[in-house]
Amino acid sequence: MQAAFLQYPVSFGDRAANFKQIRKIVDSAQFDLLVMPELCTIGYFHASHEALLPYAESAFDGPTAQFLMQLSAERNATLIAGIAEHEGEHIYNTAIVVSKGRWLGKQRKCHLTRFEKSIFTAGNSFACFDDGVCRFGVLTCFDLWIPEAARLLVRQGAQLLCSPVNYGGPWTTQLARVRAMENATPLICANRTGMEMYLGEEATFRGESQIIGPMGEVWATATQETSLGISTIDPTAHILKANPMCDDLMDEALRYVVAGPHLKTL
Repeated sequence: MQAAFLQYPVSFGDRAANFKQIRKIVDSAQFDLLVMPELCTIGYFHASHEALLPYAESAFDGPTAQFLMQLSAERNATLIAGIAEHEGEHIYNTAIVVSKGRWLGKQRKCHLTRFEKSIFTAGNSFACFDDGVCRFGVLTCFDLWIPEAARLLVRQGAQLLCSPVNYGGPWTTQLARVRAMENATPLICANRTGMEMYLGEEATFRGESQIIGPMGEVWATATQETSLGISTIDPTAHILKANPMCDDLMDEALRYVVAGPHLKTL
């Protein structure tokens, strides 16, 4: 399949402008699965829970879900994108997954940064998605920093790891290669570009989105320019997790207990 990332300068608080930008970039591209950045239609540095509330939406039938379902039907593809999900009194940092006009589900971010804890509620579980071509898991930004989160998804049979992210420092770029290698599983990391104001100062988002192979090799990458990166991935080649030292990495990993965020470690 043709797997892709999309990075662009997100327009803060302007959902319609971001919809227009996404549609323009993907208009002539051919892909089967596309990962977009975290909070990719509203921006990141919202000052408070109350300030974010007007931009939060239903993960199932909100404006972003409707836009993505229509776009996925037009492109005959699977799309993964980050939104602020409103449910009850809570706002979650959520990735929604749609495929060929169908809503497949959502993955709430389980591990929140210091900044996010005052705005969002954390998710409490990880689960894989299957679009009929590939079984994959979603790790939103700081989730990728937690080795056990990726390992849980790979133990559930993930053939691909997808990461919608927003970051400015160099660490996540480097860390993504480690996660792919330690799980012998390809990984797509879709970052954004552009600038936002945070505490009166300019915060710049790094770009440098990547598609990474199971040995940490970079199959596709970007700089800080608006980019659509595409690489061919064969999901069937990543069912059994092997590396030069081991024919079944997960068989070795199963010697250790890994608990989800909603469970206590034994």
